[in-house]
Amino acid sequence: MRDVVKEIAELIRVGEPILALNYVLSKAPEDVREKAKNMFDDPQVIEEIEGEWGKILALIYYSHMLKVSSRDMSRKGIAGQAVSALTGAKLSRQLESEELEAIFLLSGGKALSLMGMKDRAEICYVKAEEILRRLAREDSSWLKELSDVLNDLGIIYVESGDKEKGRSLLEEALEIRRELAKSNPAFKPMLAQTLNNLASLYKDLRIYDKSDEFFAEAEGIYRELVKENEDYKVDLAVVLCNYASLLRVLKEHKKSEKMYLEALKIFEELAEKNEFYKSAIADVCMYLSGLYKDMGDFERSKEFFERANKTFAEFATG
Repeated sequence: MRDVVKEIAELIRVGEPILALNYVLSKAPEDVREKAKNMFDDPQVIEEIEGEWGKILALIYYSHMLKVSSRDMSRKGIAGQAVSALTGAKLSRQLESEELEAIFLLSGGKALSLMGMKDRAEICYVKAEEILRRLAREDSSWLKELSDVLNDLGIIYVESGDKEKGRSLLEEALEIRRELAKSNPAFKPMLAQTLNNLASLYKDLRIYDKSDEFFAEAEGIYRELVKENEDYKVDLAVVLCNYASLLRVLKEHKKSEKMYLEALKIFEELAEKNEFYKSAIADVCMYLSGLYKDMGDFERSKEFFERANKTFAEFATG
């Protein structure tokens, strides 16, 4: 049975719960196969299957539900992700699969964090970190998941006020992601994400030279990615806003203005397809209002301040 659990763990890890079910159907006794064939349509049949086969099928079911609910970023969808992930982690412990437990805890931490339940998210991440450090020592392919945990947990500590602890985890995540990106360009978005996170932290810590360096590197990566996939435009716009805020602190007003205006243009384009981005437009307009006030251009400051308020109102009532 341990070999079966190990095989489905790898399939779930790569996001293939349907293949995991097909694998189990090829190995399970006939009575289990008959009940499990339609379990995604009628999950109650899982309760009729006793022992480890029942737990394995339940675990595959929750893995499938986690994948489905991850497409729904509404509060209900995120809550569904949390429930599926935490139930999957519990079943994984019962089946003594550390690999699966770590995968589900990572997903649970992300969902709980999005729900604003930072304390519970931290518990998930800390346990996942403990397991993933152990797995990564034996198999370097787990470094990707470890870097995910370190990045996300680092952000939680930064936001809770423990910036030095957060900095330590983010710097470790960056080191891992640099190495991963060297051997596989597919990891570049993850590298850019952590560069942006650390650059923002360094700005808060007034380590301005490192902040500037990391924002510039993240911007460069996202500009490359946008050429291949325009979905990364939103990430580029976020980095531009963060970078512009640093340049405003450094009183490099013209450079800051240029970045804010480029970010604004991107969000305006995105808002034509999805009104969700109107809130980002309002944010950037408010940033520009403050910047123009610093520059002594009070007319433009007022212009963008009024536009920010108008856009906020439209978004709130829309």
